[in-house]
Amino acid sequence: MVSIQSLAKLALLASCLYAAPAFSQINFKLQWLQDSSAWGVFATPDEGVSPSEYLIIGSGQVTLVAPPQMQFNNLKSFSGTWVQNSYVGTPIENPDADYISFGLENADPPMQFRAGEETLLFTFASKTGECPDELYLMSNDDPFNIMPNSKNCNPGNDISILDPGNDKSLYFFSKVYAPDAWDCHPGKEKPQGPFISGFERRRNKRQLRP
Repeated sequence: MVSIQSLAKLALLASCLYAAPAFSQINFKLQWLQDSSAWGVFATPDEGVSPSEYLIIGSGQVTLVAPPQMQFNNLKSFSGTWVQNSYVGTPIENPDADYISFGLENADPPMQFRAGEETLLFTFASKTGECPDELYLMSNDDPFNIMPNSKNCNPGNDISILDPGNDKSLYFFSKVYAPDAWDCHPGKEKPQGPFISGFERRRNKRQLRP
């Protein structure tokens, strides 16, 4: 779940840099990756946002809304290390869905964001191989995305990043984009273009070593 302490840490870091930070946005997408038989969660900066290479990652969370009792496996991290840290089945606010949250444990593999490009955060698969009728990332106006809710939990999507190399900017989650990209039904798949991930940066670092 989203950590208030992580957000406070970012605010403290920003204040320590003796400047009022500018605020920009990061957006999330759920994409079916046909070649991998898995879904990928991607992030991309808003248009006009150009993060530097020097980022401090404060927190991260992605909440998936799935059909009741659907099971997932093979969680693989590509930018940051992600774990499933919460499961809420059919809350009264939306009794036709389960809410599965993935939290960011640390920023390894290194997280990087570039203007106009998508970053793959992590992937996961259906345990049974089935394609559900509906699957999506939690929206800002989801009926369960309220505080307090019936489960006294804090679902939703979050990322908080401090960018000391770019006018001390702060980046936060803004919205979900490309809501149909999740579709895994034959003939409804959406193509996925080039993307970046933390493994690229890791490989580049190895190449620089003598």
